[in-house]
Amino acid sequence: MSDLALRALRKTYSRKGRPDVEAVRGIDVEIPSGELLGLLGPSGCGKSTTLRMIAGLEEVTGGDIVVGGSSVAALPPQRRNIGVAFENYALYPPLTVAENLAFGLAARGRGGRAEIAARVREMAARIELTDLLDAKPGGLSSGQKQRVALARALVREPDVLLLDEPLSHLDAAQRDTTRRELKRLQRDLGHTTILVTHDQEEALSLADRIAVMKDGEILQIGTPDEIYDAPATLFVADFVGEPAINLLPGTVTPGGVRLSDAVTVALSRPPLEPGRSVVLGVRPEDVRPVGEDDADMRGTVVVYEPLLEMGLATVRLDGVAEPLTVQTDPDLRLDRDQTVHLRFDRDRCHLFDADTQRALPGMENR
Repeated sequence: MSDLALRALRKTYSRKGRPDVEAVRGIDVEIPSGELLGLLGPSGCGKSTTLRMIAGLEEVTGGDIVVGGSSVAALPPQRRNIGVAFENYALYPPLTVAENLAFGLAARGRGGRAEIAARVREMAARIELTDLLDAKPGGLSSGQKQRVALARALVREPDVLLLDEPLSHLDAAQRDTTRRELKRLQRDLGHTTILVTHDQEEALSLADRIAVMKDGEILQIGTPDEIYDAPATLFVADFVGEPAINLLPGTVTPGGVRLSDAVTVALSRPPLEPGRSVVLGVRPEDVRPVGEDDADMRGTVVVYEPLLEMGLATVRLDGVAEPLTVQTDPDLRLDRDQTVHLRFDRDRCHLFDADTQRALPGMENR
């Protein structure tokens, strides 16, 4: 397999009589051979445009794409040896599964008929499609179609594999099964892979590293643990995590962060200048109901949701506009309007500058 580098990669769309649109704004990424990078972000952030530039389906406005040490930015798609599994499967309805898998190999002259047939059978066995080789796409389930699309991308033995929202059309059970299959195959075959997705669970469970995109830029690259535990910006903190992180505006005081006249949270961090406007981030699992003597604050339960493996409580704190989501143990039951006493895990709190929205020094690499 080959490594992949994106160097100051840009894509600008020009429209007559209208302002240019910068879809991708000079991103730099180094992906070692065999790594799976998750390109994560909301719709319209530029992740699919990035994928299409790597595949050769969009022209590059600026920068370079380097595969195995050689630039491919000027090469047509058929000369890049890059496999793509598209969101909409892009299968040929009149052809059988076997013919769909063989089509690209035959079109590129990648072996004789017998060799191509052998490679198709081998890949079908790996992805458990052997019983479906004579079927046509119209008779397949969504999960089966996705596996065919993946097999077609893999059978050509690409230098780089691109997965475009590969699980978006599957139901919950199919997503779980296909996600496990994807991870196994990527580990077994060792392809350098980019997974484009808006689904944080998909990225967190599959990727070796995640690049979080917004407005054509990469805001942070790191392992799933780094992205979750040390978000570099407010957007990253809010976009990654389910249930979502609590983000509470406050003001720095000598004793911590004041959220209201009644609530001040002490933090385990270097002191900041008093009066600075900040946003305190704390994930629901890092807020715990405790006894009154151990509490940082008290609040009133607005809603309690028992979810079998855990509970989720929505709590109003005295004088704080934003409600707080609290994750509880499954055997704890709370009632509406019940008073609860809470404590934040001070080593797990995040602090962001209210103006720049970036993590403050000392909070990004804990």
